Amino acid sequence: MKKILAVLLAVLLTIGGIAMFSGCDDGEDVIKVGVTQYPPMDYIDEKTNKWIGFDAELAEKAFGELGYTVKFVEIVWETKIISLQAGEIDVIWNGMTVTDELKENILLSEPYMVNQQVLVIRKADESKYKTQADLAKAAKIAFEGGSAADNILSEMEELEEDRLLSMEKQADTFLEVKSGSSDVAVVDIALAQKTVGQGDYMDLMYVNVGFASEDFAVGFRKEDTELCQKINDLLAKYKEDGTMDDLGEKYGVSV
Repeated sequence: MKKILAVLLAVLLTIGGIAMFSGCDDGEDVIKVGVTQYPPMDYIDEKTNKWIGFDAELAEKAFGELGYTVKFVEIVWETKIISLQAGEIDVIWNGMTVTDELKENILLSEPYMVNQQVLVIRKADESKYKTQADLAKAAKIAFEGGSAADNILSEMEELEEDRLLSMEKQADTFLEVKSGSSDVAVVDIALAQKTVGQGDYMDLMYVNVGFASEDFAVGFRKEDTELCQKINDLLAKYKEDGTMDDLGEKYGVSV
């Protein structure tokens, strides 16, 4: 996948060059923020049809202070780097876990939140999955392609490739488990806390099996150093003035 990604990036850059990070919409400076349906970080409010969430509000506040109007663009997470480099979006702000691949290909902000991967299972299977080693019991494991879960599972040599089910959206993995098509999903803890044990997923639960903690960061193109630094300054400010804590309380996120 990484080799394919590198080739695609090279082709895109050769053909079209890299787009500048801001556009114009009715006289306003618009910045395109790449997101996915990922409650409580970024998701569409059913009543207003607008993007809301911890990251959505944080992005709108920060870019608003810098004079931009935010346009949220839903992307395919596995191809987020390509979307950024091609100019389809200007920034990735969507509970994005820092990885070596991201460090190599894009510019990252300072970390602003800690994350962790957990297992989502059916409550009826609670006794089966208590440790990372128990993943070997699963016939099928769902995860979002290009995610931190993808990285973790790909490094577990005991898991054969035909047992790993890559999904386009992290939220889709819950239906896989509920329907029985997969035995386990590996997802971000914030999403698991927001989703399982209620509504359509009342019969699901999540299990913390001790995967290493991760950092969330905002992603920029390599050349957008000035914009990245401005966001870093604002993130530090929001940690200090209580903005992060207020949003965390609003959306049930630990900051």
